[in-house]
Amino acid sequence: MPRCQKILSRRMFLAGVSAGAPLLAGGTRAWAADSNFPSKNIDFIIPKSPGGGFDNLVRVVVPAMERFLPHKVNVVPDNIPAGGGGKGITQLYRSKPDGYTIGAVDLPGSFVLQQRQGGVAFDLNKIVWLGLLGRPDSFALAVGTNSRLKSMQDLMALSKTRAVKFTSSGPEGTAYAATVIATKILGMNARMIAGYKGSSDFVVGAMRGDGDAVVAPVSTLLPMVQAKTMRILANFETRSTFPGVADVAALGHPELAQILLVRIVGAPPGLPAGIKTILAAALNKSMADPETVRLAKNLDVVMSPQTAEETETIVRQSAALFDKWKQYLAA
Repeated sequence: MPRCQKILSRRMFLAGVSAGAPLLAGGTRAWAADSNFPSKNIDFIIPKSPGGGFDNLVRVVVPAMERFLPHKVNVVPDNIPAGGGGKGITQLYRSKPDGYTIGAVDLPGSFVLQQRQGGVAFDLNKIVWLGLLGRPDSFALAVGTNSRLKSMQDLMALSKTRAVKFTSSGPEGTAYAATVIATKILGMNARMIAGYKGSSDFVVGAMRGDGDAVVAPVSTLLPMVQAKTMRILANFETRSTFPGVADVAALGHPELAQILLVRIVGAPPGLPAGIKTILAAALNKSMADPETVRLAKNLDVVMSPQTAEETETIVRQSAALFDKWKQYLAA
């Protein structure tokens, strides 16, 4: 090639690089930002009151998550319980998508909140999901040990004479949604006694006789069963945790196994892919950390590492169940 053509070609190449420089520089800056992340403390929103099971679980996971981040920063739990959890989820949703705000969400209760607010405050379909806080928890139906109801047959017989009274959380709560869906599947005449606060208050309400029965997560009921203050009549697991208790196959309703309490960690819409990868990896590794596993076991929660993609699949499945029954959950 003649020298003048070589010079011209080189100039054209440099011109092309220069023209592409903003894009290249932007990509470089994005990479540099990701490699420096995190450079300050991360706010971890908990849309529940301090001291409850959800709050305790986040605080079990946080120390391990800090260790698995590429730079040493604090992950700071931030309780925002107002509005049945809606305020906390809304703040998460509207935060800057820079990785410095993440939050815990429980399903299907948050779907109920979204429906009641008309999807104006937040859209769960747009939140960037990072991973699970423990294995999804199945539900069970229980009564106090002093109850005259000894079996599901007794409960269904009562349902034919009057509405069975179920104690539950508020209408925005996951247990409330689980109770409504379960009783519809079972064809039971039910009435909700709602408004209890805290993850176990409504179970205690059933135990002392405020209602006839309760539908609650297995992890919530287990300590009370072991203390012989509650008795399980039906378990919505494919294989019952409680010996001799009917599972979904024995009940003849396998779809009951789809009713799950799912605790998920998410970030605001628009989170850059590189930062998502860093946060999801730290969360996933924390689920397998021996100390986290040990402490979570004390809360009757089984740690279950899940990728962000696996988590998104679980969210879609929960959304499908909620959509099927949401007409019965309207306030």
